[in-house]
Amino acid sequence: MSVRDREESVVARLHALSPSLGGEPDPDFRAATRARLVAMAAVRTPEPAPRSTLQRLLSARAADAAPARWRGRLTAGLAGAALTVTALASLVAVADDARPGDVLYDLKRGTEQTQLALAGDSRGQTLLDFASTRLDELETLVGDGPSALPAVPAGGQDDATVLAADADPALVLETLRTMDEQTQEGAAWLTDRAVDTANRAPLDRLAQWAAAQSGELAALEPLVPEAAADAVAGSLELLAQVGLRADGLEVALSCAGGPAVAGTDDLGPVPAACPTPVETPGAPTSGQTPGPGSVPAPAPQGTTPPGTTPAQPTVPPEPAPAPVPPGGGTGGLPTTVVPAPTTPRLPTPSGPQLPLPVPPAPSSAIVSVPPLGPIEVCIPPLLTVGC
Repeated sequence: MSVRDREESVVARLHALSPSLGGEPDPDFRAATRARLVAMAAVRTPEPAPRSTLQRLLSARAADAAPARWRGRLTAGLAGAALTVTALASLVAVADDARPGDVLYDLKRGTEQTQLALAGDSRGQTLLDFASTRLDELETLVGDGPSALPAVPAGGQDDATVLAADADPALVLETLRTMDEQTQEGAAWLTDRAVDTANRAPLDRLAQWAAAQSGELAALEPLVPEAAADAVAGSLELLAQVGLRADGLEVALSCAGGPAVAGTDDLGPVPAACPTPVETPGAPTSGQTPGPGSVPAPAPQGTTPPGTTPAQPTVPPEPAPAPVPPGGGTGGLPTTVVPAPTTPRLPTPSGPQLPLPVPPAPSSAIVSVPPLGPIEVCIPPLLTVGC
């Protein structure tokens, strides 16, 4: 049945029902309805109870109040920021595989600068990682170099081939230049860190990285364009200098007086020879004996060198007794001669053969004895001499 047939069927049924629905409502129904409406109008709605100030403050807002506009704006802003971050993350992920010359390569380099700014104490290792990334890019550039594509030229020679385009020398040179800059900056940062902290760990990492980087670059040297051959040779020379600098600084760190360096250059501190210890002239140190032909240092005044006996003071001969003048009132009697006192000799000290302080010897060890005068003997009446 079509739609038109259904409409005609509905209209026919309505016409059939129209005689029973005609006329006005029943008078009783109308009276009852009127009375019910009048009763409902007579009843008033009670007024709401008054609310206190605290209730008004605690109420958030009216039930029928419209939502604030700032909430909608904030939601829209957060949604837009989330979409922007997602889009940027997707671009960064895609740019990670970009090569020099691609559209997203600048975005890749910008991401590396952000990583370098946030590297902190690992800045040197981060720079070396970026230099390794440049080497991978160089391998990708020269890996897509000349390839033989068999094709039959118009002349009909079957043995002819068409070579694909070589790598762009400008991109190769730019990649090598960037790699060298990052290598120098990373090596200078690591060597300076090793000297400041007297730690060999950064030097070991630098030497291992330089050896691996040099080996990979030497393997790519035959594949680079001829215009970039000199640049590759310079990069290999730079990596060799980095390895020598790391080895030299490891020796400089082992010096007894601390790391021996002589200024800085593009690769950081320059190693120098360990300083020779300066020996103080004087007595030999403990455990050392003077060699043949050496002159011993003079001993300080008032001390005796070890292994020698202190000198004894010289005692002069005893003075002769004073003569007595003849006839000096002795009456021809013999005079009694009183011998002069003798000076006792000092004993030779015997002790351990050690450098003990000895007081300086007196300039003269002569004992002065006053001269003897005339002797008076008075024993009256038997003997009187000089009385």
